[in-house]
Amino acid sequence: MEFKEVVNKRHSVRNFKSDEIPVTVLQDIVRTAQRSPSWENSQPWNVYIATGETLKKIKEIWVGKYKEKVKGSPDMPTGHRTNFSERSQQNMKDFMGAVAEYSGDPEIKHFLKMNEVLFNAPALVYLTLGKGHTGWPIYDLGGFGLALMLAAKDQGIDSIPAYEIVKFPAELRPLLSVPEDEEIIMGIALGYAAEDGINDFSSSRLPLEEVLTIKQ
Repeated sequence: MEFKEVVNKRHSVRNFKSDEIPVTVLQDIVRTAQRSPSWENSQPWNVYIATGETLKKIKEIWVGKYKEKVKGSPDMPTGHRTNFSERSQQNMKDFMGAVAEYSGDPEIKHFLKMNEVLFNAPALVYLTLGKGHTGWPIYDLGGFGLALMLAAKDQGIDSIPAYEIVKFPAELRPLLSVPEDEEIIMGIALGYAAEDGINDFSSSRLPLEEVLTIKQ
């Protein structure tokens, strides 16, 4: 695909088929993402991917946590929505309202259920940084994560980055062999979109004039 086509076709998919992604394809996706820029070429990220039996164990743990209503405790605190700007808070509100309207369910039960089952994804990608990092590595990691999702889409593989994937890091470390001196920052689900109406929903973007300033 052409670059603009890849960017425009990538959107967050919330229900995946069970079809596995070949290991060689996962390797190629990460290899492509490694072309991402970073501060003085520091390349601060590490990548862990769960598939097969490891992924099955993670999903079982997540379902149990939801049943027990355990609150998440991620390595990188999320903060409260009020920590975001007023514009961002409004965008969040508009997004949830759009999902409710699209699904015809004010409580968006199906939408939220997909969080509990980790979107039925056949592969979960975990991005980590060494503890004690500053804001710059987080910026670099974000660029790497986007490059990974675009590289996946270029191969016909859908994705969704989600807090839900990393909300219980203590349970993930032994399963993924993540050392204690690394923080699990972000999770990305990869797979092939299932036949589900929720996957046809795509969030809106602000008009260009609201985010862009050019001074001449």
